[in-house]
Amino acid sequence: MFVGQSNTSWSKRSTRFACGTLGLVLLALLSTAFLEAQNAPAMRKLVYKVAPKYPRELKQNAIGGVVRLSISISPNGSVGKISPIGGNPILVDAATLAVKQWKYVPADHPTTTEIQLDFIPNQQ
Repeated sequence: MFVGQSNTSWSKRSTRFACGTLGLVLLALLSTAFLEAQNAPAMRKLVYKVAPKYPRELKQNAIGGVVRLSISISPNGSVGKISPIGGNPILVDAATLAVKQWKYVPADHPTTTEIQLDFIPNQQ
């Protein structure tokens, strides 16, 4: 504190400085998030979908679950690499065989996305 300066004056300046700095940090974060959203590839539209064949033994025994897959979609819209990322491992083969047949709208570049398939035993 300077000679002749009150604590109140110094406190107000510190608060203004902190608010200004916080505002700049928030502006930088929002700008970064906006730019990332602008550069993110749009979701590819699915144009042809094959339902997975529910393994008969599993359906009869009411064994269901979810399969989550990461898929690479080529520029021509066909599904390339498929990697399981979660869910019931016993259902992964059925899900993978179906997803290999899916087709997406063509695009300028390959994309990667995650999908989820639900196997519900009591559903027709």
